[in-house]
Amino acid sequence: MSPQWPETFWERPGRRAAAPLLVLLHGLGAGPEDMAGLLPVLDPEEDWHVLAPAAPLRRVTIQGGLRMPAWYDILDLAADSPEDAQGIAAMATSLGQWLANWRRSTVILGGFSQGAALSLHAALHARVPATAVLAFSGYLPLRHELPPAAEGSPPIFWGHGTRDPILPLEFARIGATILEQKGYRLERRDYPMAHQVVATELEDARTFLRRQVMGGSRPEVPSSA
Repeated sequence: MSPQWPETFWERPGRRAAAPLLVLLHGLGAGPEDMAGLLPVLDPEEDWHVLAPAAPLRRVTIQGGLRMPAWYDILDLAADSPEDAQGIAAMATSLGQWLANWRRSTVILGGFSQGAALSLHAALHARVPATAVLAFSGYLPLRHELPPAAEGSPPIFWGHGTRDPILPLEFARIGATILEQKGYRLERRDYPMAHQVVATELEDARTFLRRQVMGGSRPEVPSSA
């Protein structure tokens, strides 16, 4: 990975100065522009300062070793496949270091598929001090290493498709069971969809943020960046 990561990222400032951060991580082989497409439903009022970084290019085992945007290597997609633990931890640490430069007290971390998985790992392993997590069609990586919830652990919204052929619904059920056993606050919803994000899901995520982060109102803007 380039020491200059992220080499590129998509940014959309909020309507107000120093708006809280909403960080969205794309899926395997995709790009920041895919996350930008969620905003008309997820944040139509432009309450959040949105950042969508581009994953570094790397060889991905499950794709025959092809180089593509990927947060870490994926060795297989079976429920008990070995995982790229070193790559996951390194990427989560790099993400935390980059976001520290933005100096915001409220950071919502979310993503789709592999981006959702990295968001969960980075937030729950304290690589990123997230206020909440949005996981769209993801899975819980390195689940056997998940620490117990602590005071201040972020609430999690997890949406998943009942017809997902890439990451079957069972992945969400396994992850949810472990999160609940460890004491995390979780709102999990299933949708009649494949491996995708739909408007109803985004509306539910927006409601979740209003309730869990903003107390039912618009987010307050800190006095300074």
